[in-house]
Amino acid sequence: MKHPIDTPGTKFEKRDHAVDNLKGVLIILVILGHGGLLTAFKSPSLNFVQEYIYLFHMPLFFGLSALFVKSFSRQYLLRRFLQLMVPFYFFVIIDPTNIPGSGVAPLLLHISFLDIVKTVFIGSGSYLQSALWFLPTLFLCDLFFSVLYKYRFNKIIVLVFGAIFCAVLFSSNRIQMEHDHIPYGIDIAIYIAPLLFLLHYVYKNKSRLLKYNAMLYVAGIILSSFLILYLMPEKMQNGVSRRFDLAQFYVPDTLWGYALICLLSACIFLLFLYIDRVTIFSRIGLYTLPIFIFHTYPWFDGLQYLPPALFLLISVVGDVLVGIALSKLLMKLSPKFSWIGMIA
Repeated sequence: MKHPIDTPGTKFEKRDHAVDNLKGVLIILVILGHGGLLTAFKSPSLNFVQEYIYLFHMPLFFGLSALFVKSFSRQYLLRRFLQLMVPFYFFVIIDPTNIPGSGVAPLLLHISFLDIVKTVFIGSGSYLQSALWFLPTLFLCDLFFSVLYKYRFNKIIVLVFGAIFCAVLFSSNRIQMEHDHIPYGIDIAIYIAPLLFLLHYVYKNKSRLLKYNAMLYVAGIILSSFLILYLMPEKMQNGVSRRFDLAQFYVPDTLWGYALICLLSACIFLLFLYIDRVTIFSRIGLYTLPIFIFHTYPWFDGLQYLPPALFLLISVVGDVLVGIALSKLLMKLSPKFSWIGMIA
């Protein structure tokens, strides 16, 4: 099925609703994870849910982006640059951050060479102080995948990348200590590439894989989750997730640990492939990038005095509506906004 990212203007009815449903659910989980909304309840059960979300929500987002990647070409490179990097550069320079000596101010109003290097050319979550690190890392993931996909039958290139991947995998603990200084999350892009190929393979063979009962993939989710939670060592004493967090590069450094993360992501993906119909989540999935960008702004922080459950509801629903509304407004002003990611 051809995806509208390849054919601007394609009607909603021609989209793959299964993928959009998953994207819609994932962006809601991203809002929950980034906002720390679940931890506000100070409930061990909800803290567990928050940590569990991190095991799959970002890997799947990277994986979904690879489903419709074409073999590398200059045209594809330019298009993805416009869709991901132009919004990144634009929002970085206007994004309010804590600047020493200046309080909270946009980078545009306090430009220094060091700030530009750290935020624009390194682009890690630590320097950006926001979730915008995802955009340049996603760009590199798509770029790496498109090149590897084009040369996937070249044994030398496959072996070289395999060696690089193994070096990153087995050195991930050491790399994590330097992660904040690695430009555009190159380490993440290399680490996640095999998972992208796995999900791409699953999607291309979905007609055969969906012949099995969905309970098989439910069992895969339960089994992989159990093994991850009880066998994978905790790496963080503080933070959102103690086992897996791509943003901080807290990742498994063993092949079996990596395989479990891949199994969990693949089974969740396969389960959603059964839901190929229009739902509220598939409609939200049309606007994942604008929702992602605009949810980084503290629209509702002034309501934190409200009970946690009410604040959570307002924040999640509000962030989704703000992202969709601003996307529609920008698209109405000019259809060219579609080329900088204001619609999927």
